[in-house]
Amino acid sequence: MPGRLRTSFRSGNLAEDLGLLLLKGIAAVADVPRTEDVGLDAIATLLRRASDGNCYAEDGFVVQLKSYSETSIEYRDHELSWLLGQSQPMFIGRVLLPESRISLYPTLFANQAALALDPKQITIEFGYGKYSPTDDLYSWTGADSNSATVWIGEPLLEWTLDDLSDPTWVSSAYETMKRFLAIARREHDLLTLGQCSHVVWKKNDKDSIQSSFKMMKSNPDNLQKLAQQCLPGINALMLQAMAIPEERRNSLMIPLVALVAALRDLGVDVQTSEIFPRMFVALRDSSEPKRRDENEKTK
Repeated sequence: MPGRLRTSFRSGNLAEDLGLLLLKGIAAVADVPRTEDVGLDAIATLLRRASDGNCYAEDGFVVQLKSYSETSIEYRDHELSWLLGQSQPMFIGRVLLPESRISLYPTLFANQAALALDPKQITIEFGYGKYSPTDDLYSWTGADSNSATVWIGEPLLEWTLDDLSDPTWVSSAYETMKRFLAIARREHDLLTLGQCSHVVWKKNDKDSIQSSFKMMKSNPDNLQKLAQQCLPGINALMLQAMAIPEERRNSLMIPLVALVAALRDLGVDVQTSEIFPRMFVALRDSSEPKRRDENEKTK
């Protein structure tokens, strides 16, 4: 309305602007204008401050900013598909205006819960709820319904405007984000294969970030899709095998060829590259001298 604006809207705008400013202390930030805001508030690139006086752009991530007063966020239907469809590691930044503070929470546990439970709705809660980060348990519930509640843990990073003037803190924040983003990218790859890890961290502590293999979800109907996802890796291993000295080559080549043959026997449409025919030729050629030697010995 002309000449007025609701106080809650004004407060929300200030929190978002402060959140963007705080993010710019650790990353190059392309903030999303309100006219283009369909969920993400910032597309960020982690910055490494080097001794030569330059900032170097490195890993990308995205951020959804929320006021600290919001204690839970619900995603359903298309909102959930949008959340799970993010190709970059995603964080929720909770902004506390009175303290000029932002808390950056990874949303990785929501992706893991979606794999495990296949829910139609996910409610994100901050903190660990009744769970502990040291428990050998996942921090979600909802196995018997179409909805899941996911506790996404404590923030990976938390900082204020004052922290940004401390070079030691900025360096530590970079190392923390760098370590976590590498784990998050690997985790996204694992999720596409129906697997996930047990990931733990403590606030502002890079050394606390740990990841260990935890769960695999399998379904016979997914074999074709899984094989196609793995095929580039199989082809890469084939190429490596071709470069290995002949006396060691077969120990890798034979299992790979057998794997492809077994998948075809199971009805999987494995479209391999030209590497496989070359592998068969290489295996045949390498075995010919051995056959001749054996034949000579039996004469």
